Amino acid sequence: MLKAGSANFKVTENSYKDKNSYLMDLDFKTTSFFDKIFKMRDTLRSTITENLQPLHHIKYLHEGNYQFTEEMFFNKFSATYSEVRVKRESQQLVAFDTILTANTISYDILNLMPYISSLDFSTPGAAQETAASIFIGKGKIRVTIRNEGQEIVERGDTLKYKTYKIALDFSDSNFNESKNAIEIWMSDDKNRIPVKIRAKLRIGAVEVYLASYKNLKYPLSSAINIPAK
Repeated sequence: MLKAGSANFKVTENSYKDKNSYLMDLDFKTTSFFDKIFKMRDTLRSTITENLQPLHHIKYLHEGNYQFTEEMFFNKFSATYSEVRVKRESQQLVAFDTILTANTISYDILNLMPYISSLDFSTPGAAQETAASIFIGKGKIRVTIRNEGQEIVERGDTLKYKTYKIALDFSDSNFNESKNAIEIWMSDDKNRIPVKIRAKLRIGAVEVYLASYKNLKYPLSSAINIPAK
């Protein structure tokens, strides 16, 4: 698989409307090779409280010749009901401004990650499957989150990670296969950071690997360093 691009993901403490929160930033850009085919410069920012209540999401998308900005404001949020206002602007014109609701716990695509990290799949008797929804554009997607057990992710000859493999089943036509539409290998330690992500899309598949990290709250004890021969 060719390297399509690089991404930087950062989590910082934040204050949003006088609420203590965390701000997550994800920036993605294609490599110079793929720029010639289809240039992408995307930025996603999400704000979530310490108790995993989503507050705000904004996406700046620049793909090829197409650009837009999309904002989500979470007006209501609970385990059984969520309401969000979604506004998209393109070339300084409002493409849509609407209210979406869901009768389940719901997030934007970026805020879904800390929710998955919070799930306890390791306790004996813990549920190995849970349901949620994510808001994307003018729609919502039902997601089934499944624990597929522990796996070792190899990164070359000298580094391995102990992980939990989490599979997401999406009910959406943008994915070739709804089952295992996205697979996330999360570190088997207190950090629960993604070590590997694989997504099946209409154009094929994309894989993301952890390349570097810093300022983790806990030691990355899931990493297994193997002396070079």
